[in-house]
Amino acid sequence: MKLTNVLQFYTRYRRVNGLLRFGKYRVIPPISVNFKRKVAELMCIEKDNLDIINKPFLSADEENAFHKVVPRVPYKNDKTKKDEQLTERLDNLPPNYTTKELFAILNCNKKWE
Repeated sequence: MKLTNVLQFYTRYRRVNGLLRFGKYRVIPPISVNFKRKVAELMCIEKDNLDIINKPFLSADEENAFHKVVPRVPYKNDKTKKDEQLTERLDNLPPNYTTKELFAILNCNKKWE
């Protein structure tokens, strides 16, 4: 009975404006042992991945020999690719004619008979 009376006034979280887990006034959840274990496992996996990535597949001499035989292709990001596609499309458009050019093509010297 006494435990019920004590827990009646226990509020698990204080009143938080807005979202409970995000923002300036948020409730930070307690960090459990299982969470620490998961983080430690993820850190070990990340360390293994970094070790694998840091080992080069080719040595520096092999890479230089390859680049002497095969020329390097310049790196193009999405913006440069889009710009090149746009210039190609604009080059393939039919030319613009002005009325002055069109009147110059007509045979204006002949008069009605």
